Amino acid sequence: MQKVPSPLRRAAACLLLCMLPALAGAAEPPDARALAQLDGFALGLQTAGRFSGVVLVADGDRILLHKAYGPRDESNAELALQPDDRFNLASAGKMFTSVAILQQVAAGRITLDTPLGAVLKDYPNRAFAEAVTVRQLLTHSAGAGDIDELFGTEHAADRARLRSLADMVALHGQRAPAFVPGSQQKYGNYGYVLLGRMVEVLSGQDFEDYVRQHVLQPAGMLHTGFVDCTDPAPDLARGHVEVDGKRISNCATQPNRGFAAGGEVGTATDMLRFVQALTAGKLLPPALFAEATRTQREFMGLGFFATGYGEDVPPRDFRWGHGGNADGICSDVRHYPRTGETVIVLSNSEAPACFAVAGLLHAQWKGQ
Repeated sequence: MQKVPSPLRRAAACLLLCMLPALAGAAEPPDARALAQLDGFALGLQTAGRFSGVVLVADGDRILLHKAYGPRDESNAELALQPDDRFNLASAGKMFTSVAILQQVAAGRITLDTPLGAVLKDYPNRAFAEAVTVRQLLTHSAGAGDIDELFGTEHAADRARLRSLADMVALHGQRAPAFVPGSQQKYGNYGYVLLGRMVEVLSGQDFEDYVRQHVLQPAGMLHTGFVDCTDPAPDLARGHVEVDGKRISNCATQPNRGFAAGGEVGTATDMLRFVQALTAGKLLPPALFAEATRTQREFMGLGFFATGYGEDVPPRDFRWGHGGNADGICSDVRHYPRTGETVIVLSNSEAPACFAVAGLLHAQWKGQ
């Protein structure tokens, strides 16, 4: 993760220094102090103009903090975010694709080592299709690369014509892998397009319909789904980006709608329900979910971030989840199995502030 820039630290430190005497005098338990410091840190970033979003902290199933910071739309600062507003989830939405393909594994339709070509039988680059496996796609070690045509103002025409996963596969199906599948790891979006297309072929359903019916609904996620960026719904948090010196809607630089590589919209409460559904075995068999959230390679499990960054992470600090960021978007969903806390930060401001907020609590959690 990137370090928090010094202006953010100064603003948060100033606010925290003002809070600490009151906290000490109140003799609150350590968790209450840690939550108060997290709240103060987020407020400091908001004051510095670096963060707007929603923060949710839960201990098991008990929500301890659920609060909104900043405006729903920076072009109308009087319109404040609400705790149950919906945000673009960016790459945190890849977890839905991971669950969808792992459900195919659980159903016996494929295994983790099934090659891409066994499902996408008409995939143009047969050498790639026969070499790369589901496991490699999930861990970003397939060499699948990215799909740059979906991002940036210069690709508006490409986005307009790439309306389905099949369209995206047709565009890049001929290209060679960026490296020999399995030889290294490089994060990218196209591998998840391929996984989503495999879900469509295996299930016989459109990807959106499948995720809605088999992931979101069983988890009770009634406010999460696939929504156009330009949808006028009043509870959608709006992101912005600077283009040619002007702040404009980030709809001009990103896919209009979520797809298999992310971009669905949802609430922090729904993302907690997702974490709870996974840990309760509602979406995947427990043994398969345990494998999915075990570190497979570097920082990745099977479609989930599955550890802190770096080597020799202490067991207490192990976490699973997923984050993401794009123009005017930042998300971080993390669960710490050893200590029980779930931290969810959804933001309509750019990275790295949401990651700094999400990472602050754990070091002090439960008296540590």
